[in-house]
Amino acid sequence: MNILVSRRILTAAVIGLAVLLSATGGPRAALCEDPALTFIQSLGDQAVDSLRDNLDSPFAEREAAFREVMVRGFDIPIVGRFVLGRHWRTATKEQRREYMAVFVDFIVRVYASRFDSYGGELFTARSVIDDESGDKIVRAQIVRPSGGDPIAVDFRVRMRDEGYKVIDISVEGISMLHTHRVEFASVVNRKGIDGLLSDLRARVEAPVGGEAE
Repeated sequence: MNILVSRRILTAAVIGLAVLLSATGGPRAALCEDPALTFIQSLGDQAVDSLRDNLDSPFAEREAAFREVMVRGFDIPIVGRFVLGRHWRTATKEQRREYMAVFVDFIVRVYASRFDSYGGELFTARSVIDDESGDKIVRAQIVRPSGGDPIAVDFRVRMRDEGYKVIDISVEGISMLHTHRVEFASVVNRKGIDGLLSDLRARVEAPVGGEAE
């Protein structure tokens, strides 16, 4: 089973990240009254110059730029453990270490390979919801220049010691982390954790042109 999410959902998610990282200044700054909105806006402001410059650069440069965004803005340990689910508890210390290392490479490779999908979409942060879990949901909307219905994107953020971190992105109600979790579980059930690690390493090492398939 292919452990990548579908082309449509993945493309929409990366469009969401791309427009987030390109949304700076202007009227959007007035939206940043809630600390969660301020965090999302700040993440885009910090990354916009390097990412905009790298959109037409070699893939290795785009990938490096996206890695900086991921490490800065996402709670990687929480995300990685959640995606592995119940199998995290049964993994050995060595498997956990290897998994976390390759998971970051995998997520960066998958999403960075989709940055070319950005084509002038407009991003608008619309509201913040206080989730009962204690997280905040930043509700946003992507308007496509070609027309059609806007794409709804929710960013789940959580307060950590160093400030807010993104822990999930949902596109049209579909959680990217839940999607990866189901796919990873399918691989572990068939091949074990070592099989998942092998598959993830293969994806990371595969030619970039085959990553989107």
